[in-house]
Amino acid sequence: MSVLVYLDQNYASRIAKHLLALPGQEAFGEVWVALRALGERAVVPPSPFHVLELHGGYLLPTFRRMFALVSGGFWVRPWPDVVRRQVGRGGLEPEDFLWRRGSWEEPADLAPLWGLLDLDLEGDFYQRAAAARAWARRRLGLGRAAEAAPFFQILGRLVAFRSLERGREERASDLVDVVMAAAVVPYADVLATDRYLREALVRVGAEVRVWSGRSGEVRALARWLRARAG
Repeated sequence: MSVLVYLDQNYASRIAKHLLALPGQEAFGEVWVALRALGERAVVPPSPFHVLELHGGYLLPTFRRMFALVSGGFWVRPWPDVVRRQVGRGGLEPEDFLWRRGSWEEPADLAPLWGLLDLDLEGDFYQRAAAARAWARRRLGLGRAAEAAPFFQILGRLVAFRSLERGREERASDLVDVVMAAAVVPYADVLATDRYLREALVRVGAEVRVWSGRSGEVRALARWLRARAG
């Protein structure tokens, strides 16, 4: 059975910089070698989130070559498609997450959820998560039952966690991270991301193996992948 590994923009960029022989990326090079050793036993898809955050920058040619070697030809579907398929099915199936029609010219569209992180949430963690879920599913034109879907469960918990961590400086990529995680986590075996999102996912009880970009964790991920290669 294949291992589905999702490298977020930070991880994928650091691996791409290693492939360009830029300094300071040796640990990420170990992850790359481990992924290549897994061969067809790993699926590492690109996604519209990568396209959005790349903005057609200098790493794009390397991203194209890199993912061509480890994706098996798969892409992550646009996140609204993933959500609607997940809600309609009432469960999780790989074909609702992966397809072969992605494009490096089609970025993720976050417009349906603009304003999500600006909500004035009140109450405890669970009340905030419920309010965020309800707001998001209404913006997507879905009925109340949709809130039981894994996407909305993870989205609500991450927004609630973030709303209670007001001491942290906001970043332009926060909405991308929250929506990406809510779309990816229900399907991925491994998520490699930044330290804050890793902590948030662990704290809210998301069921996914998640590693941050800290050097020790990067090398731990490489060891975990090597163990899968036998």
